[in-house]
Amino acid sequence: MVTFADMMTLLLALFVMLLSFAEIDSDSFRKNAGPISEAFHTRNIIQISPTLPKSQRVELKMGPGDAELRTRQKEEFLDNLRTQLSREIAEARVHILEEGDRIIVRFPAQSAFHSGSMELSPAILPALEKIAKVLEAHKGQILVAGHTDNAPISTERIRSNWDLSTQRAVSVVHHLLRVADIDPARISVQGFADSRPLEPHDTPERRARNRRVEISVSFAGGEDGEP
Repeated sequence: MVTFADMMTLLLALFVMLLSFAEIDSDSFRKNAGPISEAFHTRNIIQISPTLPKSQRVELKMGPGDAELRTRQKEEFLDNLRTQLSREIAEARVHILEEGDRIIVRFPAQSAFHSGSMELSPAILPALEKIAKVLEAHKGQILVAGHTDNAPISTERIRSNWDLSTQRAVSVVHHLLRVADIDPARISVQGFADSRPLEPHDTPERRARNRRVEISVSFAGGEDGEP
């Protein structure tokens, strides 16, 4: 009977230990670790590591090839974009920049909009259609941002440069969605007015360079560039 009782006690301790291991992050493992150790007449056998925050656990799942995949996607997108817009780039109607994980397509305002207007210039529509097809064929999160100079504006339709910059960006988005099958969930719109100039607003030439619309495509996140 004594031998049978010892065996049942050991089996009970084994089942408790297995139950504790079923959820390593739970408090039950920590509470049962001490009694299990005492049941086997041992000390300091079980070492419990601190639980990693959720963000760190996600990072551990990322493989070394993820960064290489995003880099390859960005390079393919950039090559395709430069090929499709070779004429517009040569004529300085479009500028393409590479900043880290982002590709920026910059339209000077004089090539995309009439002065003080939020309506797209017909001359820029073919370039936007080419860009839309490239965006449709590639992954990445899209941000369309409008920028103005510091000259104040106030009309019935446009209250300020904040309105003007935002409405110009929205006009670009409407045209992109009209000519290509782009998931709207990939697109964000921002208007910065004159808050992020490229150069000081001290000459007419510099103010003109600050008036622009930019389409930024980010490859910094997951499958679709999500952060």
